Amino acid sequence: MGSTCQDVRCTKEKEPTGSQRSTCSDELKNFSCGPPGRTLGQACQSHLDAAFNKYASYLHIGRCICRSVLASTETCCSKEKRQQALQFTKLERDCAKRSGYLPKYKQYTVDVDKIIPTPQLSSADQVYNGEARPIGQKPRCLGNRPADIEMGSNVTLRVAISISGMTCTSCSKKGMNVLSRIPGLTSPNINFVAGTGEFELEPRSDPTKVISQFERETGFKCSRIIRENQSLDLLMSKSEAKQLEDRLLTGLGSITKVDKKTHSVNYDPRLIGARSLFALVPSGSLAAPTNDSSLVSGKRRLYFMAWSTVFAAVLTIPVVFLAWSNNSIPYWKVSIISLVLATCVQAIAVPEFYVGALKSLIFSRILEMDMLVVISITAAYGYSVIALALTHRGYVLEQGEFFETGTLLVTLVLVGRLISAIARMKAFTAVSMKSLQAEVALLVDESGQSSELDARLLEYGDTIMIRPHARIVTDGEVISGSSAVDESMITGEAISISKTLGDTVIAGTMNGSTPLTIRLTRLPGQNSITDIANLVECALESKPRVQDLADKVASWFIPTVVGISLVVFIIWTAVAFKVRKENAGGSIGLAITYGITVLAVSCPCALGLAVPMVLIIAGGVAAKSGIVIKQASATERAYRTTDVIFDKTGTLTTSTLKIIEEAYYETFLQVAEVKSLVCALLQDNNHPVSSAVASHLQNQVDAAVRLEDIQSVPGAGLKATWNAKGVKAGNPYWLGVDTRPEISRLIERGMIVLGVMVNSELIAAYGFKSTLRLEATAVVQDLHRRKVTCHIVSGDGPKVLEDVARIVGIEQHNTASRRTPSGKQEYVEMLINQGKTVLFCGDGTNDAVAVAQAHIGVQIGSTSDITRATADVVLTGGLEGIPALFDISRQAFTRIVFNFVWSGLYNLFAILLAAGAFVEARIPPAYAGLGEVVSVLPVIIVTMTLMSFKWKAS
Repeated sequence: MGSTCQDVRCTKEKEPTGSQRSTCSDELKNFSCGPPGRTLGQACQSHLDAAFNKYASYLHIGRCICRSVLASTETCCSKEKRQQALQFTKLERDCAKRSGYLPKYKQYTVDVDKIIPTPQLSSADQVYNGEARPIGQKPRCLGNRPADIEMGSNVTLRVAISISGMTCTSCSKKGMNVLSRIPGLTSPNINFVAGTGEFELEPRSDPTKVISQFERETGFKCSRIIRENQSLDLLMSKSEAKQLEDRLLTGLGSITKVDKKTHSVNYDPRLIGARSLFALVPSGSLAAPTNDSSLVSGKRRLYFMAWSTVFAAVLTIPVVFLAWSNNSIPYWKVSIISLVLATCVQAIAVPEFYVGALKSLIFSRILEMDMLVVISITAAYGYSVIALALTHRGYVLEQGEFFETGTLLVTLVLVGRLISAIARMKAFTAVSMKSLQAEVALLVDESGQSSELDARLLEYGDTIMIRPHARIVTDGEVISGSSAVDESMITGEAISISKTLGDTVIAGTMNGSTPLTIRLTRLPGQNSITDIANLVECALESKPRVQDLADKVASWFIPTVVGISLVVFIIWTAVAFKVRKENAGGSIGLAITYGITVLAVSCPCALGLAVPMVLIIAGGVAAKSGIVIKQASATERAYRTTDVIFDKTGTLTTSTLKIIEEAYYETFLQVAEVKSLVCALLQDNNHPVSSAVASHLQNQVDAAVRLEDIQSVPGAGLKATWNAKGVKAGNPYWLGVDTRPEISRLIERGMIVLGVMVNSELIAAYGFKSTLRLEATAVVQDLHRRKVTCHIVSGDGPKVLEDVARIVGIEQHNTASRRTPSGKQEYVEMLINQGKTVLFCGDGTNDAVAVAQAHIGVQIGSTSDITRATADVVLTGGLEGIPALFDISRQAFTRIVFNFVWSGLYNLFAILLAAGAFVEARIPPAYAGLGEVVSVLPVIIVTMTLMSFKWKAS
């Protein structure tokens, strides 16, 4: 026992009180706990440790809350005292060290408004997003930082926002610059095509104030996206919303005003049901459902852009007609009408161009696309006003006013942006998995009667009926009926799956010809559809290397164009004055038209859409084919893959194993006891071998066995403690029994073997045969035709791998048996060092390190949460997803290359034509605004053709 701490505060803090003290004292009397001479009533060290380990997390949560309150509230205490209250004192730490007790506090992650404890980790583990993973694995996209709430330094809130008003990639750059300058904000990320953003905030920062500052400095409109809880859109008055908020109901979160009549109510469905919440607003009603709330603000912005474009066109047409037609209207009337209408068009341009451009320049200090338009239309309008004034004063100018140039420029740019926005919205809507969510459910009450109900009002524990040929509303378990369910939207396979009592069904899939009654396990908005949609959106947040290249080019594009425009203005001023012998006013007027045209005709928008729009459509097409692309880099790299490495069990073979032989050996245990012990050890493990044995023994177990300290050893097996004895179950090489005759006989027959030992004594062994996936051989042959080398790496014995490799057609020298997780990682690393582009496909926890190491990590099925977290791609169907991924990747890359080439060629020739480099041919200033349309339309058309892509096995 360590030295006794003499500090009074520490002693009192550690001393048990009340019933705890008396219990401890009684135990001391009975068991003589502690060193001789210990005073009765004084706790022993073991009881102190037990008490602290039991209550430490509660104490530190309470301490965290108190500190948070002290930090944000003005009290009578001085600032210095409040700061002291937020930290451990040095005395407390020294005291803990001297007493020999330093508590191992749990780590926590704070996700928006929710604190989630994470498990204690060994030194070989790290925490990513609340999950324990071996060192070296990749974190899940959009995860939260691990944080120790006691220290408080790493606790962050992850905030997601929907952004409307972005028109090109320079807008997202502007937004990033604004976010990066806000104190307390880290990890900002903005996706231009999706119109979303994410960032992390310190707990003391107010997300509402941050969003308001972002809106003020960028000119965009934003709304917060809360993914953790459910939200219910209700039509109710402001007073009713206030009354509901004042009730302070458990589980009721925020109430946000959407429009004049609609309020969005955020709530925790585990604490309060949707119908219970809806009943509290008697005069309220449900608002019209929306397939994807993140699209609402984008559509609202789209309508605003459409009206602005229509008004600008209505005002522009008369100006163009008066300028270009031979009419008998007096000049003074034409000029005044043109001035008035052009001024109105300028007013429309203020919120569309001027505000964003100036805010970008002032707050972000960058020149964006809007600034090119602003300079062009301001120069055209300004020159025209001055020319009009001088003409009415009697001056004769070489170049008169040209109001049609500025007005037509504004209108055509608005038309181009509207087309681009519509295309982006259609692309995002078309690939949105959330549109598969059914809106109406058939609720079954206790008497068995059914009634239609809005799916948003479902609650945990509800029973619903699925009509024949109807879409399944949400994830659930079949409690009555049987049917064939089409799961092609998840798996990509056209063959329907038979569902009967006890089977699970997935939201968005299509029921067959007979009704099913299910008990829901997940609510709409938090089911499999949402999971896949979030994974697809996660891919949009990551940037492939080609996108970085596009961003670098775009960042230099606008300053370069402004510089070219100035050079063109100077050259044409000199040419007009010196060569054409025009006066100063005429020279400047002519040069302005060339400068304006250069600014207006250049367009980086095609460059901005080149990559993200392709990624959105490719991700959506893949998701509907049973391929969830989580990292955008996978789309970029997949078609270049040279080597594919397969795990065997659960990947090339099905996850269902058949027990061929089982043996129980004579020991101090009866066979029934052995079965109970094995079942207790394996029943909660998801590995195919464990599941097969547990399922086999489930009905043969008489009495439950209690095990302690159950641990999974990746690539080896499981171990635990039972009655102070060590119990192990795993592969025979790990147990060291592979040379025993009864075990080696099973191995030589090509079986997968599981052995069970108590201490060092073998008590049972099981021999399995796996079933090869139906598509495995065809997929390997397909990959070989593509000149892709296939490998098998597994923890199984060489005989098992030889049989599988021979059947699927993989050469023996490309197999590696008895590989641990680190051994699989080394195999991947060896190929990478040879200059290969490697894809690893696995399904278990022991594959996680190799999945993370490979250029492209693929998980098949959903067996392991850890692997799914580290994988770049998730296959919800079969192995056909790998060649399909290659084809989608190639199709996407081809379109990205075209978009880059077109953007470069367009801007090169457009700027040369606008600058008058070809002398005989030039672009008139009034038509320069067509550049927006001509630039983006081919990009949009070519990209949208990807939506019609359907993979066919070669």
